[in-house]
Amino acid sequence: MELVCKQCQSKFRAAVSFPLAAPVRVACPSCGNQMVLKPRAAATEPGVAKRGARLAAIADEPRPFRAFLGEHLRRLGFDVEYFDAGESALDFVRRTRADLAIVNVYLRGKLGVEVSEEIKADKDLAKTRVILIGALFRANRFRANPTNLYGADEYIEEQIPEKEFRQIIRQLFPEVGDTAEVPLETREIDEARRLARLILSDIIIYHAAAVEQAIRNNNFFEVLKGEIEEGRKYYDSRVPQRVRRDSEVYTETLQQFVQMKREELEKLQTGT
Repeated sequence: MELVCKQCQSKFRAAVSFPLAAPVRVACPSCGNQMVLKPRAAATEPGVAKRGARLAAIADEPRPFRAFLGEHLRRLGFDVEYFDAGESALDFVRRTRADLAIVNVYLRGKLGVEVSEEIKADKDLAKTRVILIGALFRANRFRANPTNLYGADEYIEEQIPEKEFRQIIRQLFPEVGDTAEVPLETREIDEARRLARLILSDIIIYHAAAVEQAIRNNNFFEVLKGEIEEGRKYYDSRVPQRVRRDSEVYTETLQQFVQMKREELEKLQTGT
């Protein structure tokens, strides 16, 4: 089984057989940190697990981004199950009453937006939180209401930084993980950050080639100046002045995206 050390974040494989019958202690080969793997509790009724950890379902195509989400959820104490199609993910959530479902908008078969709507319409899943992945607003540029997410609790794009993803999870589940690591933000700042991500997503979708070239040439803000300013005007029209006065969410969101893409390019160039 592949594990991630909580102390040094190194990945390593442990010769552990599952399911566990008793707790097992493993040591990280890089730093020597010891961790205890505990067996899951037995189910109390068919299809519904009795568990200490929260349960998350990720419905997305097999790719690095799906692994990224699962890895960080596990670090926050979630048990994670992966699905390639909407029907199987929805069935799993209904059987287990999973705490969290992260679904791609454009899943095979049943669309992610349909999965979200059905989860939210099921009174037995009232405690299940839903996050959608993908570009929801291509057809209505900068005009869709970012709070109307087919019933979903949140929306993320692939360029979301690790810190921001963890913050979203802690906003949905305040008791999860070390809440002191990323302080919870006010609701207005959270909504401003969500809107900034949607505007950035729109810029990337409509100017994909220019964005990629600008990242490579290290002149993103110069090349996309017009689109960035258009997005800024819309952002300013939707975000209260007191939020804009005390924070720079829009610019920070763009800067985080550019930094992340530059780091990806550097890794590709160095082969690391």
